[in-house]
Amino acid sequence: MKKLVIFALLLTLCSFVRAEDPITIDCNFPGGNILVDSIKDGVARVRPDLRDTTKEWFYFAFRVQNAQGQKIRFDFQGPNRVGSRGPAVSTDGGKTWFYTSKTPNHSDREFTYQFGPDEKSVLFALAPMYTQKNWEEFKEKIKDHPGLNFTTLCKSRKGRDVELLRIGEGNPDARFALVLTCRHHCCEMTASWAVEGMITEMLSGSEAGNWLLANAEIFVVPFIDKDGVEDGDQGKMRAPHDHNRDYNHRLYPEIKNLEDQIQENFKDKKLVFFDNHCPWIRYGMNEYFYSPMGPNEKMTAACDEYFKIFEKYQKSGQIPYKVENNLPFGKDWNTEQNYFKYENGILTTGSKMWAGKLPNTILAGTIELPYSNASNVEVTPDNARELGRNMLKAFVEFMQRHEKD
Repeated sequence: MKKLVIFALLLTLCSFVRAEDPITIDCNFPGGNILVDSIKDGVARVRPDLRDTTKEWFYFAFRVQNAQGQKIRFDFQGPNRVGSRGPAVSTDGGKTWFYTSKTPNHSDREFTYQFGPDEKSVLFALAPMYTQKNWEEFKEKIKDHPGLNFTTLCKSRKGRDVELLRIGEGNPDARFALVLTCRHHCCEMTASWAVEGMITEMLSGSEAGNWLLANAEIFVVPFIDKDGVEDGDQGKMRAPHDHNRDYNHRLYPEIKNLEDQIQENFKDKKLVFFDNHCPWIRYGMNEYFYSPMGPNEKMTAACDEYFKIFEKYQKSGQIPYKVENNLPFGKDWNTEQNYFKYENGILTTGSKMWAGKLPNTILAGTIELPYSNASNVEVTPDNARELGRNMLKAFVEFMQRHEKD
């Protein structure tokens, strides 16, 4: 009997003792992207998964589990892999984020993180992530506002719904149409927070928001490259070309349907079209907010007018902006060679180039909102939303100036 009691006690003790769970690094969640070469002696050697990307790019988003209490250095295989404020980190499954560096001088190829004693699962990303989950959470906040139609633009090539928000559809008093697009390059998540801000201002009850709802139809596509957003692709320079080089070519269903629906629904309205982007990862102009101008002189003049209005509103905003930040066409990367290319006898081009040639367009442009650092100010979801709200106010003032054109 005594032996049986001792055996039972040993079994009970063994049930509480197990080998320490190994550290794991994975990207098995929406928007995840990483390749892991090794984890050894406190160093994880990692690199972004470029998949069908034709050139070097830098998007990453991964999860580390079972590293609580340990310090790990994450070593990327080359430069220009980590933003100027280090990685964005979330210890609550993506609800909140912080950067590891309070100053914009972090290494561009590695970072070290000390995991807290209770940090069993931690997310690291290029910047605070924005996927369909975030859009669904935003929808919950605004869904009871009248006049909203949450629908789909089309099905993606992988069968996902490509979300479309229409506001004021069929409004007989709408003389204007405002089209907002985002994530032509699926890795450019920071721009999504600005789009949230634009929509928030529309529905806020402000003078600008109320005027827009009374006088315009609004058409918002939050994820042009929906598959890329959810799969965690780079998106930029995707083979044979990315979504923002697909206009005229229409390889992707999102672009085909966007072109068709804009021309069908808004041909009798004054059109404002704006596409929202993030720039290169860091350094120089990539660390301030700006707009690249296009070759269309009429649209360049319109953008000059718009951004002078926006500068006035953004003076009170956290993210600095000056009109002279804008990049003229023909300078740096903003050249004809970057936008136009013949593929199979068809000239591919970008969204603002296409929209700017529509006969009813009065304004077509794009923005470049830095991932993490804008003129020495940390870019956060909150101040990106604030910037978006001020952009919306500027859209309204621009439209009001052109009511009688």
